[in-house]
Amino acid sequence: MSLFYNLSLGGQALLSNKRAIDITNNNISNVFTDSYSRKLPIFTDVSTGGVNLETVKRVYDEILFQKVIDTNQALISDENYKDLLVQVESIFNDIQGSGFSTALNEFFNAFHQVSLNPNDITARYDAITKAKQLVGRIRNSYDNLEKTQDYIKFSLKDQINKLNSLTVELAKINKSIKLSPEEKKLHYLDERDRVLKEISSFIDTKVIFREDGTADVFTSKGFSLVLYDKAHQLNVMPPSSLENQDEITIRWEGVDLTDNFSNGKIGGFIKGYRFVKNVKADLNDFASLLALNVNKIHRQGYDLEGNTDIDFFGIDPDSSKEFIDASNISLAFEEPEKIAAAIDATLTNSDNRNVKKLIELKDSIDGVLSSTEESTLISGGELVIGAIKYKVETPSNLTLLKERNFGELYNISFTTKIGFELETVKKREEHNRFLFEAADQQYKEKSSVNMDEELINLTKLQRAYQASARIISVTDELLQTVLNMAS
Repeated sequence: MSLFYNLSLGGQALLSNKRAIDITNNNISNVFTDSYSRKLPIFTDVSTGGVNLETVKRVYDEILFQKVIDTNQALISDENYKDLLVQVESIFNDIQGSGFSTALNEFFNAFHQVSLNPNDITARYDAITKAKQLVGRIRNSYDNLEKTQDYIKFSLKDQINKLNSLTVELAKINKSIKLSPEEKKLHYLDERDRVLKEISSFIDTKVIFREDGTADVFTSKGFSLVLYDKAHQLNVMPPSSLENQDEITIRWEGVDLTDNFSNGKIGGFIKGYRFVKNVKADLNDFASLLALNVNKIHRQGYDLEGNTDIDFFGIDPDSSKEFIDASNISLAFEEPEKIAAAIDATLTNSDNRNVKKLIELKDSIDGVLSSTEESTLISGGELVIGAIKYKVETPSNLTLLKERNFGELYNISFTTKIGFELETVKKREEHNRFLFEAADQQYKEKSSVNMDEELINLTKLQRAYQASARIISVTDELLQTVLNMAS
């Protein structure tokens, strides 16, 4: 009976070591699998002798994993936001010829030649040409900002759809975790962490890990995205006319959660969209203030034919907007004779005093607008001069223009503002990248497969397997001897 018992113990040990070898080989096979957590076979001693593979442990640190999720969502938000800022910066990159700073200077400088000889049609035509170029640059900048916004809108909708797919996938994985046997459950736990990490790349989340291994996911403000096997969807509203919306709106069962998202790709897109919206508002103000001040001076003068009250800039007839801005600013005329260079209606061929006032706008708008007109714009009201309506969305732009000039307004509102924001995000991205890589390295050191360790474990298990096989072999020989003696 003792020999048969030894044979049973040897067989049990042989099977246990065989299973442990298979687990170790599986670890080695997944050494380069990013979402794989190494598995450890846990042996227990049998009280009557021998060993038994009691369970398989997944090497995992919940605190480190949560740290990886938190730093990942912050890093990806910065990466996404930075890429959008680079696009915006390229729109106003005067070094590469995409801004309109040079066109603005050439516009004012062109009036200088008109002032030297008000009767020179060639000089007047050059001024018209430079004005066209400036208007073209302004409108092109506006169009590019619009395209960037459209890109963000459609990209955001795509990201929301991907996020919704991931929450549905996590809900299915949760169900599989709860219903699967222990060893199969380990595979689903790896899948759970993979999906959680992907979800964190889209938005800032809170994750609650349950004792059964399932995970519930919430937004940063506590709105549930996954509760066990139920997934709640996010929607960009209204999806049918997203391109017509001036503001991005993300809803959860009718609740506006847009301001909940500051991290992940979605948070980066929202920050990028709002920054572009602000730049577009500044560009509209710039175009409106440029048109207002130039027109105010130009209307006071006389053209070569003695006409007055002539607007230099107007609203594109194809525009549906009531106010002049960067999307619809255009020249009110193209005939060079209509430039109102004179103040004296009887000396239109030689008087240059009004065109000199236009040149002075390059350095200052002091005295052009009345205090009442300035108050109207600063209070958010509309100003109507002639047949054109003017307004500013950000009153500080008018204040800045009064203190500086158009060139400095351009640099501060666009070049400096965008550059500063980009540099700030780059520094924050670098910091968050350091935090993420440190957290990820700590987590991988804990959970990932170490080839050296696995090879050592494999050698030990093979030796144990051989020893178990040897016990069975020796016991079998003894049984054969005993049976032969009995016969």
